[in-house]
Amino acid sequence: MPGPRDEELQSVFNEVSAAPSAVRTEQWLQVACPYCSEDFEVRLTSEEDGQSLYEDCQVCCRPIVLRVSNEDGELQVDAHRS
Repeated sequence: MPGPRDEELQSVFNEVSAAPSAVRTEQWLQVACPYCSEDFEVRLTSEEDGQSLYEDCQVCCRPIVLRVSNEDGELQVDAHRS
């Protein structure tokens, strides 16, 4: 026979199970190098929203700062000279 503690644990389990999980999105985005102007692709995820990432240009190898933002569920990236 379940006791009050079992009912309390079941209630907590139901709340945790029903909590909506964050949707993780992943996109390949085209970036124009701020040095050589050549385009290349980077893979970004929604977990990188609001972050600045450092990448080397895949063409000229110079360092680039990528600023990632999420606009209405779509990832955006701005490339700047490092």
